[in-house]
Amino acid sequence: MKNFRFFGLLILSLTLVFATSCEKKKPSSKLLDEKITSKNFLELVDKVRNDSLFSYEELDFFATGIARYSNFIDSLYGKTVKEVIESERNLRIKQSSVNLSSNAIQCFSRFRYDGWKPVEVDGSKFNIFTYTVSNISKNDIKRINGYLQFLTSANQLIRAYRINVEQTIKAGQYTQFQSTFKNEENNQNEAFLVKALTENPRNVFVSWRPIYIELDNGQKIDLEQK
Repeated sequence: MKNFRFFGLLILSLTLVFATSCEKKKPSSKLLDEKITSKNFLELVDKVRNDSLFSYEELDFFATGIARYSNFIDSLYGKTVKEVIESERNLRIKQSSVNLSSNAIQCFSRFRYDGWKPVEVDGSKFNIFTYTVSNISKNDIKRINGYLQFLTSANQLIRAYRINVEQTIKAGQYTQFQSTFKNEENNQNEAFLVKALTENPRNVFVSWRPIYIELDNGQKIDLEQK
């Protein structure tokens, strides 16, 4: 009986191995090597859309890759369908990696923008930003860095300032900070931001992009680490 079971399992294993080895890899579309030109662009897109050999992922990458070139379509010409897909795939992986780390940092902390104040000292102008960092974890935060970003209503970045907090924030507590930056008067983006903050601050949107956090137990995330 034991021998029968052994041979039964052996036959089943061999059958599974044989079946797996006989599985054919899904063929790739010949359209992947097609170059995009001004003459074939719309026709090629239509062919890709109706080609059953393209996976959902490939179609998605191709669609968003084309959208990325919508304002400078000439830069798309000369690239193959595969190049557009792979470029978008790599961008998506990189962005997902950044989002993963940023989301992890925000599991331990919260950032609140409290306001802006212009100051002039001895003829030099400065921007003072006030913000609050909350520690929502059970460990002390030893250090947290990131970028204070100001955006238009269309979600376009106006200006970003590097914020480095190297003061311990106790578990479950929050601390208000101020950071001072010299006003770069020759910087058009900064001039635009100061004007917007002065005249119509409600049209300026603020976001926090964390890039580093270190806890007192030694754990840390560093998005700038290579």
